[in-house]
Amino acid sequence: METQRPSLPFRWTDAVSQNPMDVLDWILLAIRWGHALAAVSWVGGGIFYLMVLRPAIQQARGLPPETNRAIGVEFRGLVSTAIAVLLLTGVILSASRLTEDVVTSPYVAVLVVKIVLALYMFYVVRFMRQDSYPYPEEPELPDSRWQRLTSRITGTTALLVIGVLVIGLSDVLDGLLENALA
Repeated sequence: METQRPSLPFRWTDAVSQNPMDVLDWILLAIRWGHALAAVSWVGGGIFYLMVLRPAIQQARGLPPETNRAIGVEFRGLVSTAIAVLLLTGVILSASRLTEDVVTSPYVAVLVVKIVLALYMFYVVRFMRQDSYPYPEEPELPDSRWQRLTSRITGTTALLVIGVLVIGLSDVLDGLLENALA
C-alpha cells in the first residue's frame, strides 16, 4: 500500500497558477539581478582588495609598479562598469517601485538616503579619485584637519563602508515593502 505524503499549505503550482509572472515581471527580475550583481561585484571586490590582496602585497614587500598599476586599472574597469549598471538599473527600479500603490513615506526616505550615498560613491570614484582608486595603500594623512577629513571620507575604506551600508539599506527597503504589502 502506497503512503500519501501530507499536503503542504503552500504549493508552487498553486502560486504560479494564481499569480503568473508576465514578461515585464521577468524583465524587472533580470534588472534587479543585474543591479544586485553590480553592487556585490563592486563591494565584494573592495572587500577582497582591502582584506586579502593589499595585505598579501604588503607581506610580499610590494609588487612591481606595473603590476600594481595593472591591478588598479582592472579593478577600476570593474567599478566603472558597475557604476554604469547601477545608475541605469537603479533609475528603472526606483521608477518601478515609486509607481506602486504601497509605497510609504519611510520607504521613500530610506530610498533617498540610499541614492544620496550611492551618488556620493559614484562622485568620489569618478571625479575625486580618477587616477588612484583603489589605493595600493592608504595615503599618508595631510597636516591640515580639513585635508585629513577629506582624505578619510574619500578613501578606499570609507567607500567600502558606505557600499556595505547601501547594500544594507536595500534590505531595509525590501522589509518596508513587505510590511506595506502585508
